[in-house]
Amino acid sequence: MVNINWEELCEAIGDYTQTRYYFLNKLTGELLVISEYMSESAKIEMRKTLSKDKMCDYLPIKTLKSRDGYKMMEEFANVTHDSKLKEQLKEILSGEAPFKKFKDVVMKHPEERINWLEFRKNKLQELAEIWLKKEGVI
Repeated sequence: MVNINWEELCEAIGDYTQTRYYFLNKLTGELLVISEYMSESAKIEMRKTLSKDKMCDYLPIKTLKSRDGYKMMEEFANVTHDSKLKEQLKEILSGEAPFKKFKDVVMKHPEERINWLEFRKNKLQELAEIWLKKEGVI
């Protein structure tokens, strides 16, 4: 059985930055990250690790698209028990710059912040499990 670091994998899947590329070693569960901010020598070492003869051991990890992140925020807004917050989040989601505004509002509500982080974590893990099963890793 492959030893998966679920927290790292979920963090990778949920990374919207598009400045990092993630690869999962399907034999060991090791996660490799290539960042555009890495030194050139570090990038060369990563390329060696991901050379053609070893690349078959690695799966590129597809990160969430913004529409998937948006959908996740919509789902959370629909299940939150605070009716005032629910309306505020729905209003934010229909306006401009919803990602930042959503985060800012949720962070001002300590209990809902915890609920959001748990909700997001569970959704990302669910997506990770589906992907790993599809790829035959688990």
